[in-house]
Amino acid sequence: MRTTKLSLSILALGAASSFGAIVWTVGDSSAAGRAAPEIWSHNGSSGTTTFVQEGNGPTNSLPGSQFSPATNQQADDDFYFAGNYTNQVDGGPAYTPHGIVAATEAGIERAVTNGDNMNRIHFNFQGSALPTDVFTVSFAMLDLNDNNTGTGQYDFALTVNGVALGNFSHTQATIGTAFTSDPFTLADVGGTAGAPDDNYVQLEASNDGTAARWSNFDYIQMERTAAIPEPSSTGLALLSIAGLGFIRRRK
Repeated sequence: MRTTKLSLSILALGAASSFGAIVWTVGDSSAAGRAAPEIWSHNGSSGTTTFVQEGNGPTNSLPGSQFSPATNQQADDDFYFAGNYTNQVDGGPAYTPHGIVAATEAGIERAVTNGDNMNRIHFNFQGSALPTDVFTVSFAMLDLNDNNTGTGQYDFALTVNGVALGNFSHTQATIGTAFTSDPFTLADVGGTAGAPDDNYVQLEASNDGTAARWSNFDYIQMERTAAIPEPSSTGLALLSIAGLGFIRRRK
């Protein structure tokens, strides 16, 4: 009797393949607490910067300064990685981007307070990013000062290029918790791979009348994940080698 079997090994091509990679980070999500200075990385480059005492407001408008020193109360709300920031992509009120930023800033505001509640991270998307790639932004807080009342709360609104991607409530119970944005693609936030775009993540906090006074960042980072292959391409791959999976035997 002749029987024909399809090798099940080719079905592995139908499984989703994905990878996770940090696009950029300020601070180290793999270690508890902060060091001084703190690590940063951006599209394959790395170095250190210092979380410095915030200036206690008021918050500044875009584009901010690209020359914040590692000095308390001298950093503004905008932190820049080295890159090319020529194009405004956020779709909001017009401003003039800085163009070439030769060096990653030495200082970044370490906390949000009731008087200074804004942090923005400016970056370029990698040239290798694909339209199907999915990105997320995550951050964590080290503490929450509320005069030991246990009633403090900061509500964070996270946006990328002005696009709302998550709201998070930080309390004493969420110290050290990783907050993660909604997933997004380049098209979702008007970004272009390898372009000289002024992309930025914005974290804006409010305490809505609670006892919250200030809270320090542990880290802020963006990750990139490859999307699941399109069904059409997977199907073509299966068809192209299906014949190789047939095993014929006679009994």
